[in-house]
Amino acid sequence: MKDNKAITLPDFYKPSELMGIFKNFFSHKEINASVLCLQGIYFKSDKVYGNAAWDQLRDENTSESLTVIVPVSLRNDLQNGNLISVYGTLDRRVQNNGSIQFLLNVSRIEKVKDIAISEDEVKRAECRRRKGELGYKNVDGILENKLFANQRPKVALIYADTSITNSDFEKGLAAAKSSIDFVESRISFANSKALCTLLKSLDNQDYDLIAIIRGGGNGIEKLDDISVVETLTNLKTGWIYGVGHEKEKLFIRNIADKVIPIPFALGTYFRDTVESVIQKRNNSRAVLVQEVKKQYEKQIEDSNKKNQELTKQLESLQKQNKEQAETSQKQIAALTKAHEESQKQMKNQAEQFQKATEEAQKQAKSQSEAAEKVNKELQERLEKQGKVLADMTEQQKKQQGDFNKSLSQMQETNKGLQSSVTKMTNELMNAREKISELESQKPSTTGYIVAIVILVILALIGFMK
Repeated sequence: MKDNKAITLPDFYKPSELMGIFKNFFSHKEINASVLCLQGIYFKSDKVYGNAAWDQLRDENTSESLTVIVPVSLRNDLQNGNLISVYGTLDRRVQNNGSIQFLLNVSRIEKVKDIAISEDEVKRAECRRRKGELGYKNVDGILENKLFANQRPKVALIYADTSITNSDFEKGLAAAKSSIDFVESRISFANSKALCTLLKSLDNQDYDLIAIIRGGGNGIEKLDDISVVETLTNLKTGWIYGVGHEKEKLFIRNIADKVIPIPFALGTYFRDTVESVIQKRNNSRAVLVQEVKKQYEKQIEDSNKKNQELTKQLESLQKQNKEQAETSQKQIAALTKAHEESQKQMKNQAEQFQKATEEAQKQAKSQSEAAEKVNKELQERLEKQGKVLADMTEQQKKQQGDFNKSLSQMQETNKGLQSSVTKMTNELMNAREKISELESQKPSTTGYIVAIVILVILALIGFMK
């Protein structure tokens, strides 16, 4: 028997829970197991991760495309614009913003036709890819943010020079001019070069948005000129497609930040945006006022409660203050009495201090006079000792001069003695030589010796004198 318990669903899902449900659903084998064959026009991309490239496969007859994950080894012989058949399994990616991207993991490729589209179509496809990489501008957000901030958005309007669209646009525009600054420019849409120059010029100015406005009819296809497409793709300023009618499908719709194909509807869009922001702002103000009112009432209620509490606290404080005042008065009286006694003591101490100071001054004066007397006596002694010292210095100087003079005389005498000794030494040496000669002759030398001795004695006597 089957269990018939009721399944209880939650009251709400979190976005992450819902995306988890879809991820689980697409992960079923029944969905991913089948090999699919798709045919379309191939375009390469710069997104290469590891051994696989994230390229594009576009419909032959529409601008719809699918991301195909192609092994690098299989794309070497492929060129942009090739009509191919690809085989692979379906995959998906659930984005954090809730969108789901379908992917095809390619395992085989067959080339059906080398060139399925023109060179311009290849360039347009490349522009579409580049626009996707650069990202589409949030036109609604740009206008609303400015308006909510009480700022005037600045919008450049580009009309065909011979167009009557202006009147249709003005009908839908209505009161939007009161909040948005519109600056008009007219140019021939058939002159692609001039149109591109104008677009680049406006893109370098301080416009918040650029709007291309034209009705349907002949010549509208000139807006799909490849030079115009490339210029629109690279605009830094957000731009709005306001051309033709619903049934007219120009390529530039694919790279526009916002598409409003009817000029009247474009004017209405600006009007409705302004009115919507004003309404939201008014509602926000009303909600704000109500919220402020609630907060004010709550503040009043809280204030009343606080006032009651403060009243009780004030009564308690008043009672405490009264008790503290009585205590303080007693303390003040005691302090006053103590202060008076302290003043009396300080007066007595001051008188004693003054008396002691006078006595100290007398002692200091007496000590100063005694010190001056002693100092005077010391000065006199120093003068006497200085005079004695000068006399001793002069006497020492004189004695030093006499000593130097005597020393010089002794040095002279010593010099004369040294000369005499030298002379006597020489004479003695000569005498010895003569004695030696006399002895060698062997005559009686007694007389000669006696004579020499006498001479020596006489010489010595003369030297001593």
